[in-house]
Amino acid sequence: MTDQARALLASGDLLSIAQAAKRTPYTAEYLSFLARKGKLPAVKIARNWVTTGNAVAHYIEGQKQRHKAIISRLALSGKESR
Repeated sequence: MTDQARALLASGDLLSIAQAAKRTPYTAEYLSFLARKGKLPAVKIARNWVTTGNAVAHYIEGQKQRHKAIISRLALSGKESR
């Protein structure tokens, strides 16, 4: 078991991917994909992936920041081409 898995299990705030999907704009399939790719901290217990509410919130916040940066760059490049 990895240190990340131990920390996740020790947090006690575990959610199934299906439960996490209900709290987000993402599907359970997409969250599972993120977990498999290591982009969402999660642990597979038997056949089910589990994560934490904090891990999901952190991923969503990161995506918001990424999208803001992209929009800012696009806005700047639009002004430069005028």
